[in-house]
Amino acid sequence: MTSTKKIRAGALQFVLFIGAIVAILLLSFVLVSYSHNLFLKKTDVWVEVIQAADSGLERSFDQDMNAGATFEVPVMNDSGISVSVEKEYWGVLEIRKVKSEKGKMGFEKWAFVGHADEKRYALYLQDHQRPLVLAGNTKITGTAFLPEKGVKMGNIYGNSYYAPKLIYGEKRQSQASLPVFDPEIREQIEKLTSPIVVPKGEEIILKKGMVHKHSFKKPTQIIKGTHIQLEQVALSGNIMVWASDKIMVGALSKLHDVLLVAPHIEIEKGFLGNLQALASESITVGEGCQLGYPTVLWVHQEIMGDPPQNDIHPNIMVDSYAHVRGVVIFQSKGGEANRFKPHVKIDENAKVVGEVYCSENLELKGSVHGSVTTGGFVALENGNSYQNHLYNGSINSSLLPMKYAGIEFEGKPINQVTKWLY
Repeated sequence: MTSTKKIRAGALQFVLFIGAIVAILLLSFVLVSYSHNLFLKKTDVWVEVIQAADSGLERSFDQDMNAGATFEVPVMNDSGISVSVEKEYWGVLEIRKVKSEKGKMGFEKWAFVGHADEKRYALYLQDHQRPLVLAGNTKITGTAFLPEKGVKMGNIYGNSYYAPKLIYGEKRQSQASLPVFDPEIREQIEKLTSPIVVPKGEEIILKKGMVHKHSFKKPTQIIKGTHIQLEQVALSGNIMVWASDKIMVGALSKLHDVLLVAPHIEIEKGFLGNLQALASESITVGEGCQLGYPTVLWVHQEIMGDPPQNDIHPNIMVDSYAHVRGVVIFQSKGGEANRFKPHVKIDENAKVVGEVYCSENLELKGSVHGSVTTGGFVALENGNSYQNHLYNGSINSSLLPMKYAGIEFEGKPINQVTKWLY
């Protein structure tokens, strides 16, 4: 006799339910494992794309590129990644834009780039057939390119030079002309400081207390006016401030990577930030200002006729206790400059970390951690002008940070990132 045992329907449902859960768990595990592997593979590809961008940017430093040109980086393997590098300018700072792509994946990096030199000199003094005269607490450390008549000790109102060495480094012969900047850099500064060139682009209205950040990956925005006062504003990025007469930067304003263009630019004492200031007449940096890297202060002056000999006001003034990390440049073009005045003055306790370039006379009472390139020195003391005298100034190329990169000179290629952009 066969006995039949009935199984409750609820038990069958429970078994099916458990089986379904087990199946879902197994399927979920398979999907998670597949997604994890896919994610790892995709991450590897992303890493390759980013590394290709970095490598492409480095390779572009060895290329002779013109502004607006694009360098297609040759593919080194079968990765299928394409890399291109484009060159542009923001003010006088060069921008390299690198883009790497693989399929639908793309990556972009933008950077300011500049010239770096492991053997950067301390001083290059143009040879005008007269010696360099040192007086007071002056000290030059590093390689010095000097006129044929060399360097000697001097005295200004009883303050002689008493250090055991004249130059703390190697001495070499300078030439009758100064090193010149790259032709594209010269074209940029002449165009931007020309009184007949008015920039075009999207104009924005300046307001007191304005806070505005603008990416370099978007078209330039411009603030225009005759006399512009930047008071309690925060501006950063791809923004140009252009004035037909003067720009004044208040101490409470915050500027980062902004481009200022005007005949006269005045930065109030105590200001903190970094910027490019390009002028055709004068730039004043007030007492205690802290201008971060990479700052550019550049006066490009067109001299018309004979300059007044009683004008002793410098074209670039860096006041006491001000610190500038970047480049300070004065260039004149046209007639003969006033040889009795300082065209660039770096006052007592002021410091420049980077480069000072002056095609005419430099009065250096502060310190330069980096390089000085000048047509001559001048010291104004008690109403007298001492020609080619360096008085109480300090130049030390060994104190320049290794990561510093400045404006490109002719024949010296770009080879280092200055700052990554946003």
